[in-house]
Amino acid sequence: MVVAEPLTNISATAGLYSQIAGVLAGFAFTALLLYLNRTPDTPEQVKEVDPSQADEATRVHRQVTVVLFNTLGALIICAVQYGVLAGGPPDSGNSLSGTMLNGPAFSLAILGMFYATALAAAPFGHLAPMLASARILVGAIGPVIAMLLIASAALDIHISGCVARAAASQGTTTVCRTDTEIALDRPYGFALALTALMLLIGVLALTVFRQPTRPAPLWIPKAMAHLIIGAAAITTFGTVFLGTRPVSYLLPSPALFAVLTSAFAILTSFAVMAARSCHHIQDAQPGGAHRDGATPPAVLRPIPSTPA
Repeated sequence: MVVAEPLTNISATAGLYSQIAGVLAGFAFTALLLYLNRTPDTPEQVKEVDPSQADEATRVHRQVTVVLFNTLGALIICAVQYGVLAGGPPDSGNSLSGTMLNGPAFSLAILGMFYATALAAAPFGHLAPMLASARILVGAIGPVIAMLLIASAALDIHISGCVARAAASQGTTTVCRTDTEIALDRPYGFALALTALMLLIGVLALTVFRQPTRPAPLWIPKAMAHLIIGAAAITTFGTVFLGTRPVSYLLPSPALFAVLTSAFAILTSFAVMAARSCHHIQDAQPGGAHRDGATPPAVLRPIPSTPA
């Protein structure tokens, strides 16, 4: 007797994900082009008064562009991967497995767009409320939602495997119950435990880095950008591997646990680094300038030329 079925129509889901990734890639491409046309605000008067202002503007410009570019590449890869899955046999095991493998990369690409927006807004003091919301979204809410979606994909794969075994066991009684999937020794229960731990770590990071006294290290945005494109590139190998397997192939339980653990590590690292780097610095510097990018009006005002 089988009393459980997969929760997701994987063919429709993969096609929808492919469309969403394509649309987001268009947005990321447009944002990148617009931002590339924007030069850092470094007038000669500002350089003379406080050279650090010019360096700060250039640093932010580099950080935003590298995150946007890697996010664009990851979204294009995800759109192609989901398109391949949507074009396969309906509700095949390969499609279920591929959707789960692509989940971390697609989630990071979406979070990368919000993170790039927060980086671009960091130098402006009047956008501090938006930055506070961005820190919560990228540092806690977004990764937790992504982990829950990956957990649901693991549940579908595990239930599909149970259904396949029930169909193959002729003359025996096999029961596939969803209420037993919450146990820690099952992929879904293990994923829920990791999700709770991720939420705890994210809230803790947001609290610890609530009011930093120094700007975030320069390596953090670069590391997050490499994490985004790296996760998308790794999923390509997963898709190639699935292409060598039968259409009904489902990831075994050890592989599900490995993917869930990897997704937890990647998303948690992204959340902690975002909590550290998405903030508005307000520590005064000598000469009246501020490291938050907002220099007092007397400093930013052009210096009038003295008549001879």
